[in-house]
Amino acid sequence: MESLLQDLRYAGRSLRRSPGFTLAAVLTLGLALGANTVLFSAVHALLFEPLPFPQPEQLVRVFDVQANEREASVSEAEALAWMEDTTAVQAVTAITRGSVNRTGGELPERLANARVTPSFFRAVGAPLAAGRGFEPGEERAGAAPVAVIAHPLATRLFGSPEAAVGQSVWLDGVPTRVLGVMREGFFLGDSGREAQVWQPLDLNATGEEVRGHHYLTVLARLKPGVSEARAREVLSARSRQVWEGQLSAGEPMHGAWAVSWQAYATRNARPVLLSLWAASGFVLLIAAANVANLLLARALGRRREGAIRAALGASRRRQVQAALVESVLLSAMGGVLGLLLALWGTDVMRGALNMPAGAPGPSVQLPIVLFAAALCLGVGVLFGLAPALETTRGPLLPVLGASGTGYTGARHPLRAALVVVQLALAVVLLAGTGLMLRTLSALADVRLGFEPEGAVATALQLPKARYADAASRQAAWDRVLSAAASLPGVQAAGLVESLHLGGSTTRTSFGLNGAEDDGSRVAEYRSASPGAFAALKVPLRQGRLFTQADRAGSPPVAVVNEAFVRKYLAGQSPLGARLAIYEGEPPREVVGVVGDVRHVSLTQEPAPAIYVPVLQTGNAGSYLLLRAAPAPTLAQVREVLRQVDPELPVERLEPLGDTVARARNRQATMMRLMGGLSVLALALATLGVWGVVSYGVRQRTRELSIRRALGAPSGAVVRLVVGGAARLVGLALLAGLPAAVALALGLRSLLYGVKPLDVPTLLAVALLMSAVGLAAAWVPARRAARVDPGLALKGE
Repeated sequence: MESLLQDLRYAGRSLRRSPGFTLAAVLTLGLALGANTVLFSAVHALLFEPLPFPQPEQLVRVFDVQANEREASVSEAEALAWMEDTTAVQAVTAITRGSVNRTGGELPERLANARVTPSFFRAVGAPLAAGRGFEPGEERAGAAPVAVIAHPLATRLFGSPEAAVGQSVWLDGVPTRVLGVMREGFFLGDSGREAQVWQPLDLNATGEEVRGHHYLTVLARLKPGVSEARAREVLSARSRQVWEGQLSAGEPMHGAWAVSWQAYATRNARPVLLSLWAASGFVLLIAAANVANLLLARALGRRREGAIRAALGASRRRQVQAALVESVLLSAMGGVLGLLLALWGTDVMRGALNMPAGAPGPSVQLPIVLFAAALCLGVGVLFGLAPALETTRGPLLPVLGASGTGYTGARHPLRAALVVVQLALAVVLLAGTGLMLRTLSALADVRLGFEPEGAVATALQLPKARYADAASRQAAWDRVLSAAASLPGVQAAGLVESLHLGGSTTRTSFGLNGAEDDGSRVAEYRSASPGAFAALKVPLRQGRLFTQADRAGSPPVAVVNEAFVRKYLAGQSPLGARLAIYEGEPPREVVGVVGDVRHVSLTQEPAPAIYVPVLQTGNAGSYLLLRAAPAPTLAQVREVLRQVDPELPVERLEPLGDTVARARNRQATMMRLMGGLSVLALALATLGVWGVVSYGVRQRTRELSIRRALGAPSGAVVRLVVGGAARLVGLALLAGLPAAVALALGLRSLLYGVKPLDVPTLLAVALLMSAVGLAAAWVPARRAARVDPGLALKGE
C-alpha cells in the first residue's frame, strides 16, 4: 500500500509538470467516457432496467395470430376465453386507448385515456398511491361511472392523491367518481403518451362481434415457471375453441402469440440504442489508443530515467506499477470530467430520443456511476499496460550510454498499430453515419401521396354522453366542418379518423363482389369526410369523392386507393365493386379511386386501403384537417368551435409538416448522434496520425538530414513521410471497411433506400479517411523536408 501511495504522489507531481499532456489526455478521455456513460444510462434505463412492476419477467403481451399477421390485435371473444383459462396465466387484462374530455375547469381539456378490464391491476401489479382499482361489475352497463387517475392529474386537480379519492371529475360530460390514484411515475410503456385516466372496459362479445373486431391490447401475467412457449400453446388452444365453426372453408385457424412485455415495449428503441452504445464504445477505444500513444511517447522520452531507476534496484514490476498508477490516475480524472458531462448529456439524450413525459429515461444513478468507475479502471489499465511493458524491457547499457534525456531507442511499431486501430474504428463510425445520411436523403425523396405543407390538424372527441347516437354525432360534425370552413384563409376542411404517418392503422378483412370473407383479403380501414381529400391534396384517380349526401341513411359507399386496385381488382373496373366489410351491414359500393398515401410510416409502402364516409360511421373521435393560407391560430380555432360546443377541447394545432418530421425522427436522431460520435472519432484519429508521424519525423531527424546532405530533394522527403502515413491508412481501410459492413447489417432495420453493402458510401468514407489521414501527415512531412543537412555532420 505504501508503494502505491508513493507512486500516486509521484504520478500527481509528474502530471502537474506536464500540463499540456495532462489536459490533452483528460479532455480526450473525458469526452469519450462521458459519451459512453450517457449512452449506457439510456441503454440501462430502457433496455436493462426491469419495468416497474412486480416480477416483470412474468408480464407478456398476447397477440392474435392471423393468416397474414402474427401480431394482430385481439377480439373480445378471444380475450374473454383467455381470461377464463388459468392453466398458464394468473391474470389477463384487455386494454383500449383513446381520449376523454374533462370539463369543469377554466378550459375543457383532452386527457389520454385507457379503458381496462377490472383484472388490469392484478395483471400489471401496479400499486396505487391511494384508493383502489376496479372491482368486477363496475364495468357493466348501468354501473356508476368510476375512474382511476394519474398521480400528476390528481395533484394538479385536488392537491394530493389522498384528497382525490372519492371526488368527482366530469369526463365526456358525465360526473365520474375517482376510486384511486396511480402511484407516481407509473408508466406502462406501450404508448408515446401515457394514460392520465383509467376507466373500466366492458367486454360483451357476441357471435356477430367475433370476426372483424380485433382492437384490444391484451396483457397476461404468467404463472411462476411457465414459459412464453407454453403460454402460446395453451392460449392458442383456447383461440381454436373460439374460432371453431366461425371460419370459412380453407381459412387458416387463428392462434395466440405471447412475447415479453419488456422486449415488446423496447423493441423500437433497442437497435438505435445498442448501435449508438457500440459506436460510443468505438470512440472510447479510439480515445484509449490516442492516450496510449501519448503515454508511449512520454515514456520513451523518459526511458533513460527508467533505466537509472532500474540500475538503482527498482524492479520491473515496480516500474510497471508506477506507469499503471499514472495511467489510472489520468483515466480517473477523465472519468470525473465524463460524469460531469454526463449530468448534462442525459438531458440532451432524453430530448434527442424524443422520450415521452413520464417514461424512464437516461439519468446518472448509482449503477451508472459504478459502470463509469469500472470503465475508468478498465480503460486506465488498457491504455497504460502496453506502454508500461514496452518501455521497461530491453538492455539498460544502450540507454544509459546514450547522451541526454531524449533517448528514443528503436522504432516502435506499437504506436503505428494503435493509429491503425483508431483509423479503422473511425472508418466504421463514418460508414454508419454515411448510411444514415443516405437514409435521410431517401426519406426526404419519398412520395408521401399527400401535401403536408399548408395543412394543420387537431384531435377532437365528441362526449358520448351528450352525443349518444349516430344522428347527433353526424349533426355535430356538420357544425364543426361548417365552423372550421368559416375561418379566414381556409381553403378546405375535413375529418379523418387517423392521421397519416401516425404510426398505426386499422385493418379489416372483407368480401369482394359477392365472394365470402375468408380472411385472405385484408385492407387498411379509414373514415374520412368529403373535404379530407382536398385538405390533404390526395389526388382523385377515378370516379368521385364523398359528398355531403353520403351520410347515414344513404346507400353505403367507399373509396379505395390504387394499391387496393392493383392487388384485388387488377384488370377490372374498380367502380361499382362491392365490399362486404362487417357482418350484418349491406355491401359498400366503390365510387372512387384515390392515390396511394404513406399512412403508417415513411418506410412502409402504401397498403391497400378502404375509405368510408365519416358521416356514415358515426365516429365520436376524429382529426379536424384545415388547409389554409395563412394558417389559423389556436385561439381562432378554439373560438369558432366554442360556438359549436363550449365543452369541446382544442388543445393544439399541429402542422402536418411536423408530423412528417416526427416520422423521420428515429433515423434523424440516429444520424445526429452517430454523426457527433463520428466527428469526435475522426478528430481523435487525425490527432493520432499527426502524433505518430510527428514522432517518427523527430525520431528520424538524423536519417532525414543525411538524405538531404546526399542530395535528396524536399519532395522526396515529403513523399517518404506521407507514404508511411498512407500505409497506415491503407491498413486501417482493410480492417475497417469489412467491420463497417458488419455494423451496417446491424443497422438494417433503420435503413431505407440504401443497402448495408453500399459501395458509394464505403467509397466516400475511404476517400475521406485517406484525405484526412494524409492531410494530418502533411504538416510533419513539410517539417521533415526542411531538415538542415548540416545536422548529419553535427551528429558526428
